[in-house]
Amino acid sequence: MAKNTNKQPTVRFSILAAALLASISSPSKASIGVIPLGFGSDSIAMAGTDIGYSHDPLSINNNTAGIAKSTTSQLSTVIEPYFMTHIRHADSLNSMQASSNDLTAFLSIGWTTPLEKAPDITIGLGVFAQGGIGYEYKNLNTTFGNQDELSALIGVFRMAPAIAWRVNDKLRIGFSASVNYSQAEQQVFPNTSDAETGFAGLHIKDLSGISYAWRAGIQYDVSNALTLGLAYGSDTKLALQNGSAVVNFEAMGLGRVKYNSAEIDGLKLPKELGIGFAWQATPQLSIGGDLNWYSWSEALGNVTTQLSNTETANAPNEIIVSTDFGGQDQFASSIGAQFQLNERTQITAGINHAGNVIKHGNESTLNNLLAKWHISAGANHQLSEKWKASLAYVYIPIMSRKYTNTQFPIGDDAEETFGGYSIAFGISCQW
Repeated sequence: MAKNTNKQPTVRFSILAAALLASISSPSKASIGVIPLGFGSDSIAMAGTDIGYSHDPLSINNNTAGIAKSTTSQLSTVIEPYFMTHIRHADSLNSMQASSNDLTAFLSIGWTTPLEKAPDITIGLGVFAQGGIGYEYKNLNTTFGNQDELSALIGVFRMAPAIAWRVNDKLRIGFSASVNYSQAEQQVFPNTSDAETGFAGLHIKDLSGISYAWRAGIQYDVSNALTLGLAYGSDTKLALQNGSAVVNFEAMGLGRVKYNSAEIDGLKLPKELGIGFAWQATPQLSIGGDLNWYSWSEALGNVTTQLSNTETANAPNEIIVSTDFGGQDQFASSIGAQFQLNERTQITAGINHAGNVIKHGNESTLNNLLAKWHISAGANHQLSEKWKASLAYVYIPIMSRKYTNTQFPIGDDAEETFGGYSIAFGISCQW
């Protein structure tokens, strides 16, 4: 609700503080809610089953302890095109419409090396597309009889230096600190203005900021065949500041009013705690599993959008809108397997299931966080003594949820649909 020291019409805003997502880039990646399924093509190919398996430089963002496994220097990179084939919205005024933001790609890269004078200590650096979301509906029918745009694009990028210690032949511990850059843009029917209801459309752009986070992990080899792991990641605040906004007051006689300061506060990527294992069942077959807990109730809780610093006379000096995303804590579980076909080639597969990120009743067009199942498969091949190539495929089955819309001036009886797939290509080198 606008806080206003001038005398003018009361203005109602339906603003859902820029729905989360990546790479959210991160506008959307194969993910549990708004965080990636895994980092590195092997992790992705096993549906995020990586706490006991982590071993390459991209493990900096999985279980950091795993980077101490290697006694050589390593470089790994992965590019992941993501195809959002079934991001859909429908309501009593709109037949099923597809989000126009249906294709994106993500790149992550990591490097690690043991210290020459202390080979039990490994250091590294990783750069990751950490998370995000991207929904963009160009022509939604509104209750005011027109068509307009509704969109939210958020991206989170991470740079993380790391250190890990091989305490002995069985135990490894690791830690990474990260600098996270977030950016976002949102449009809520920017070409719509209605004096009778007091609705004013909104366009917020150039939101960005820096925040900090950390991760820690442990791996322990119970035997030559069984490894246990534990990993923790702190929450990551999405610092969405220093933006500007245009509010459509045309129906109120003020035109389109620019606010030179805009920020969204309260959005985070969740803290997480996970346990996992990797078991070498036979010389060719390895089986593993992970159980992760995510604090979505804090990450997607109360969110505040604030606009200020306008030069337009008689316009509200400050607009503050609060909303509850309705996030709820959840567990995600996965199982994965690796099978060694021959000395150079390995095939992998996995399945991941997550609970509902958003409470039923808090859904909206811009927090379509419905992905629950991820089914993956892949392969890696040792090209030479130094080089290895990997391929992974992830399928997200189509999920739909019906709800009563209370956020936006569109139809009351609404339905969101989510589904898609991604293909990850990885290459790594050790020397």
